[in-house]
Amino acid sequence: MSNEVFKPEILAPAGSLDAFEAALNSGADAVYLGVDNFNARAKCDNFNLSNIGDVIARAHLFGVKVYVTLNTLIADSEIKQFLSTVGVLYNAKADAFITQDIGMAMLIKKLYPSAVLHASTQMGIHNADGAEFLEKCGYKRVILSRETKLEDIVQIRERTNLEIEFFVQGALCVAFSGNCYLSSVKDGNSGNRGKCHQLCRLAYSCGKKRGYLLSPNDLCLIDKLKTLTDAGVTSFKIEGRMKRPSYVSAAVKAYRKAIDGADDEQVKNAVDLLSRTFSRGEYNLSAYLYNNDGIIDEKHNNNTGVFCGTVTNVKPFKELYRITVDSHDGIVVGDGLKFVGKNEVTIGVGTVEKVDKSAYTLVTARSGISVGDKVYKTLDKKLDQSLTDTRKFFPVRCHMKAMTESPLEMTLICGGVSVTEKGDVAQKAVKNSLDEEQLIGQLKYDSLPFFTESVTLETDGVFAAKSTLNAIRRKAVQSLTEAIIRSNSLKTSRVDVSDEERERAVNEYFKLSDKHSRRDEYVIIHDLSSLDREEKRTIFFAPDDYNKIENVPLTDLSADFYLNLPIIATNKDIAVIMSALDKLDLLFGRKVGVVANNYYALAFLGDRAVIAGAGLNIYNKVSGGFYLSLGVKDVIASGELPGIYPFAAYEANLPLMTLTHCPYKVSANSTCSDCKATKPLVYKDERANEYIITRYKMFYCYFELRLKDKKQYNALVPKNKKMRKVYEI
Repeated sequence: MSNEVFKPEILAPAGSLDAFEAALNSGADAVYLGVDNFNARAKCDNFNLSNIGDVIARAHLFGVKVYVTLNTLIADSEIKQFLSTVGVLYNAKADAFITQDIGMAMLIKKLYPSAVLHASTQMGIHNADGAEFLEKCGYKRVILSRETKLEDIVQIRERTNLEIEFFVQGALCVAFSGNCYLSSVKDGNSGNRGKCHQLCRLAYSCGKKRGYLLSPNDLCLIDKLKTLTDAGVTSFKIEGRMKRPSYVSAAVKAYRKAIDGADDEQVKNAVDLLSRTFSRGEYNLSAYLYNNDGIIDEKHNNNTGVFCGTVTNVKPFKELYRITVDSHDGIVVGDGLKFVGKNEVTIGVGTVEKVDKSAYTLVTARSGISVGDKVYKTLDKKLDQSLTDTRKFFPVRCHMKAMTESPLEMTLICGGVSVTEKGDVAQKAVKNSLDEEQLIGQLKYDSLPFFTESVTLETDGVFAAKSTLNAIRRKAVQSLTEAIIRSNSLKTSRVDVSDEERERAVNEYFKLSDKHSRRDEYVIIHDLSSLDREEKRTIFFAPDDYNKIENVPLTDLSADFYLNLPIIATNKDIAVIMSALDKLDLLFGRKVGVVANNYYALAFLGDRAVIAGAGLNIYNKVSGGFYLSLGVKDVIASGELPGIYPFAAYEANLPLMTLTHCPYKVSANSTCSDCKATKPLVYKDERANEYIITRYKMFYCYFELRLKDKKQYNALVPKNKKMRKVYEI
């Protein structure tokens, strides 16, 4: 048995080619990146299908894996292009596909059986039931929801063979991933389609309280790595495809030090360096692993910068201002500065003059800067340069056999890869015979990440011209490069799928959807006492407290009845759900059904009637057909859609966010012992839009944010009039 200690993977973001290079050279084990379409960071520079093959090959040269993000919901009209994109990526040897849309994942596995699937955090996997379901669907890895509890991570490890990926650094989403519809409904820019406008980062007011009430501080779990590894996490994920290359470099280096056993002081210094590239103030040091408190930083919503000095003088200069700053840190052209006083002003440094030991004068057109303002460096040009100048090289050993009247033979060895190439026939030297010094001089690698570690020469005294040595060196280096790339690439053969094969795979699911004939309409209720015994529509019961099921015998009710299962449920919450179902079964005298709004709820298939709910984000007829093939009774389309015939459309006031932290603690001075959650909170944004926040309870408390005016939702998301509806009373 190997004594090698397991080291989790460091997974770095690559939103641009420069960030990609920073990740490779700083010690990442894998990168995740997107191409032009179908990825959840549409605003990144991203990569394209023309260059992705070269990008993946370069990563594999460094021994780094490439996971491609195809993690958006796909419309029916986009499926053909989506599958064409997958084909290019598969044959370019992408190491895995990160997907959100379950229907597209099933098509990938059907057409490319050897493809590796990773479940995007947008799928909201956070407990063992959901993880088990995706493992059965062919997924190799789950990227857990940021809200996942430590004890649930342990259960996923114990009950599955899945790789577990977890965010350890970077921005947190305040809403449960994959089920945030705020940007979609308010601005028409769906986060599930890669276009989130981050409305959570805006200022909100709640009564007299005002601030960034929905803006979480950034995550840093660098001191929890052993805990997470012991729990079963195999990949540590760094968020930041929108961040600068310097941030990627600093983050990878910090986590590399921690994983490789650097001492506490070295790790602390690395984290301090990281915070100088980007920081929203104090880091969140535990996320949701233990509890849900301390998530929101109402004072900051963006890079705070690092304090570097104070304004000592402000002089008007023509139409500009000459600003003098006393700075212990120094200021150079290219720095970004934030001035904080009565106003908050951010500038880029275009010209700067050092006028004293620590005094710097710069010129800006921005007004609002005053003497005494604190100055923070939001972009440190020298630091950025030093971080991105890092280069990683791999040692190469060279052995040359040069014998008279025999072809030259050059062997290059790098790691466990060895190649041998032959050159011209060598001739006996009359003078100046080949020696190791000459050979070393000809071992050049251009832009490749190699350096010569050692050279040995076996010869009986031959002559070798520079051109001859260059020719064999070029062949050997190319062969070594190709061999390393092959050794680090998936051992899959090229697969060329025809349009007919793609169409046939899609139509199998389309036919299931098109043949689906259920015609029920649905009504959502929140308490059993409001239930009309004459109700003919199917009932979705969404209690405010799953612990308190009213003792109202309902054996005479003929309408179908389903318990609406929340989008998030820890293992402790599931115990509460099971108890609620037992009580409802007794009240009805039969097994009630469930509405599945997350993958964990599909564990009830075969035991109870199951409806695939809006929380599963069903955006196309392939996904709908997949759920129907499992035996669900009906399908509710994503709340972001006008409706996909023949699925039901959501007419209720859709929750735009589900929150696991307590907003009442943030905005209403609430505590668990003095809970203020008996009445809704009202949040108002800078556009005067109003939202209500209400609580529902299982083992833990959860909170839903909706539009205050119920009519707004249906006005903003028009529905197909042919669709069956899900109403709310």
